[in-house]
Amino acid sequence: MLQHAKPSQYQHLLLLALFVTATPVANAEPSNATALSSTASPEPLTQAAPQTQDAPSTGTPNPPTMANEADNGVQPSVSENEASVVQSSATDEAAALVIDMSGKLDSAPTPAAVLAPESRLVEEYREAIRQAELAGGAYAPALTEHLVGLGTTLQQLKRHAEAVEVFKRGVQLARINSGLYSAEQLTLLRGEILSHMALGDFALVDERQRYLYRVERRALTSPADSSQALLRQAQWQRQAYLLEIGDPETQAGRLMLSWDLYRMALNETIDTYGDRSLALKIPLTGMMETQYLFAGYRAFSPTRSSSSSADDNLVPLNNDSYRRGESVLKAILEVNVINNLGAEQTIDDTIALGDWAWWFGKFNRAQVYYSEALGLIEAIPEEERSARVVNLFSQPTALPLLAGNAPLPQHETREDGTLVIGFDISGTGRVTNLERLREPEVEEEKAIRRLVRALKNTRFRPPFADGMPVAQEGLVWSFEPVSWRGLAPSVTAASTTETGE
Repeated sequence: MLQHAKPSQYQHLLLLALFVTATPVANAEPSNATALSSTASPEPLTQAAPQTQDAPSTGTPNPPTMANEADNGVQPSVSENEASVVQSSATDEAAALVIDMSGKLDSAPTPAAVLAPESRLVEEYREAIRQAELAGGAYAPALTEHLVGLGTTLQQLKRHAEAVEVFKRGVQLARINSGLYSAEQLTLLRGEILSHMALGDFALVDERQRYLYRVERRALTSPADSSQALLRQAQWQRQAYLLEIGDPETQAGRLMLSWDLYRMALNETIDTYGDRSLALKIPLTGMMETQYLFAGYRAFSPTRSSSSSADDNLVPLNNDSYRRGESVLKAILEVNVINNLGAEQTIDDTIALGDWAWWFGKFNRAQVYYSEALGLIEAIPEEERSARVVNLFSQPTALPLLAGNAPLPQHETREDGTLVIGFDISGTGRVTNLERLREPEVEEEKAIRRLVRALKNTRFRPPFADGMPVAQEGLVWSFEPVSWRGLAPSVTAASTTETGE
C-alpha cells in the first residue's frame, strides 16, 4: 500500500531505485548507421519547458531587403568549450556533409514550379541570395539568414525537395564560417530533417538526426535547450523503432538508447529543479513509454504484415523489467502528490501501477493497486465524484493507456457499423470467442484481418465488481474504414506471462 500521506519519505528512494535498476547503454559510438553515439561522461543538461520549439518556426522570416546585407545570424553565438566535450576526428565529422559550394544556388524554377508563377517571397529570397553572393562570394556570412528564409518558405509551399537542398547548403556554409559544431547549423539541420520527413526519407532523417545530436551536444550552452535536445533525440529513437528503420538487429538498441537519453534528461532535471518539480514528469513519461515497448507493445500498421502477437515480446518479461517500470510510475505518482494535483490524479496514477502489473500477468499485485484506487474513489464524497471516476472500473479498458497513443482505433458500441465484431473478455483480460458479425464487401481483407488480429491480441483491464475482476460477455464493437486504412492511430500488443504473483 502506498503511503500517500507522506510522499516526501519515499520520493528519494523511488528515484534512487529508478537509477539503480536502469539498463546501461554502451558508451562507444555504434558502427551501425541507425544508432546515436554516446559518451561515458555526458555533458550536464537540464530539463526545458515542453513548449520549447524543436524545429524552425513555421512563420516566414522577415523578407530580405537589399539595403541591409549585414550578417544577422540565425542563432545566438555561443563560446566553444572544447575542454568539456569528447573530441572527435574533424575529418570523420566533415565527411557527414559533402556539398559543392563553388557554384551559386540555382534560381531557375523546377519543372513543378513551371506550372505556376514563382512565389513572390521565394523570388525575393533568391534575389537577396544573388546579391549577397555578388557582394561576398559563395561563402558570404550574410547568406545563412537568407537560406533559412528561403528553405522555410519552400517548406510552406510543400516544395520539400528544393527545401532540402537549400538547408543542406546552409548547413555547409555555417560549418565553413562558424566551425564544425556551430550553433548556426541547428535551425538549418532541423529544417532539413522536417523536409526529409515530409518526403518520407526516414533513413535520411535518421542519419541527419545523428549528426544533429552531435552538433547539439557541443554547440548548445543553454541548459534548457540542451535538455530539450536530449528529449527530442529520445523521442526520435522511439519513433524510429516504431517505423522499423534500419536492420531488425538494431531495434532493441534503439529502445535502450531512448531509455538512456530520457534518463540523462531526468538526472539533469533533478539537478536543476530538484526532485519535487513537475518538470520531472516529461522524461519520466518517456521512460514509461519506452518500458512498455520493451515489454512487448507494438505499433499496428494496416499496410504491413506484423509478426507481433500476444506471444511475441522483444525481451522476456522478468522481475527486473517490471521493477524498472514500477519505479518510474511510483516516481510520477509521488511528484503529482507532492504538487497537490488532486485526488483524481492520484487515482489515475495508482491505476497506472495496477495496469503495469496486469500487463505483466502479476494479477494479485495489480489487484492491490486497483483496490487502493477503488478506496480512493470511495473516499470522495458521492456528490463530488465525476462521471469519469465513477466509471473507471465499470467497463473493460484496452491497455496500455499512453497519452496520445490509443491501444486500438476508434470504435463504437453498435451493431450497424461497417465492420462489426463480437467478442468476450476473460477475467484476466484476454479476448475470447471473437467473431465477425458484419463485414464490408470490399477488397480490403488483409487490412481488416490485421485489425481483427490487433483486437484479439490486446490485453484488457476487465471490469471489477466488489473489488474483483469479472469476465465480460457479448461485447459488440463496430469500426469504420478509417480504422483499418491507417488514418487513425492504432497499436496493439500484450504480455506473455501470466503469473498469480
